[in-house]
Amino acid sequence: MVAPSLQALAKKMLVVGGTGGVGFQVCKVAVARGWDVTSLSRRGKPTLTEANQKDFVAPQGWTQKVNWAQGDSLNPSTYKEAIAGTDSVVHTVGLLLEDDYKEILHSQNFDELSKSVQTAIRGQNPLDTRKAPKTGLTYEKVNRDTAITVANEAAKEGIESFAFVSAAFAPPMVPNRYITTKREAETALLTHPAGFRSVIFRPGFLSTSDRPFTLPLAGILQVSSAILGDSVRGTIPFAQALSTPPLEMETLARAIVNSLENPEIKGIIDVEGIAELANNPHTQNVGGSKKAVEENKPKDSKIE
Repeated sequence: MVAPSLQALAKKMLVVGGTGGVGFQVCKVAVARGWDVTSLSRRGKPTLTEANQKDFVAPQGWTQKVNWAQGDSLNPSTYKEAIAGTDSVVHTVGLLLEDDYKEILHSQNFDELSKSVQTAIRGQNPLDTRKAPKTGLTYEKVNRDTAITVANEAAKEGIESFAFVSAAFAPPMVPNRYITTKREAETALLTHPAGFRSVIFRPGFLSTSDRPFTLPLAGILQVSSAILGDSVRGTIPFAQALSTPPLEMETLARAIVNSLENPEIKGIIDVEGIAELANNPHTQNVGGSKKAVEENKPKDSKIE
């Protein structure tokens, strides 16, 4: 059992997308730290699965301490009560494919994953941006507008910090709008007139035991990234995907909560920074904090 942190005592956290993979883990970590946690999602309470059912069965389980609020992040009138008095916001909502993406994310094995991807591609060519998605959910609405809308409402509450889960790159065969809309959201948050502390997380591939199909791919990427290193990263999307180390969702969740409890953390956190922050909550060697530390070093200092 993790002892509640002094920074979290009597503070309220709103997790946008708290029923999703990363959001669910953020709620779990934050509750253990003593935060007053509210999850905001369209469905309200999470769907029970074999992986998390035990968390809901136990009367004293951590999920009983979360306020599972239902609302539309694009419609502030649906979450006025949920956002009231919020100190920090964590935005974990994201759209990978504009059609059938939920089926892909919730696939439990490679057979289900293959069928879901084929269905998505048949329904809408991911490289064809001229077609409107059947679901009505677009990259602009989900990846960008939800973050900006919630940030504007949270600013009225005088929030201290806003953590945004972005991405290191657009995965192969995924439209470039996936990453450009996330970058647009990043810019809006980092330059928001309210001046709250923004922390942007840019992970690569994320795995979790709750989604078994992610584990084999994470293993492959762990090996490929160790072999390729930084030599090909940033050249072409496929090479970047193979050279970027994967992360566990639980690791990203710890890094997010640590960033909210460390007032020195701000700016963009890359994959290496996420791992560092997850294991060292007091670090200043990540994101904008790292840049500030480096700029404040004596210019004539030398390493012997």
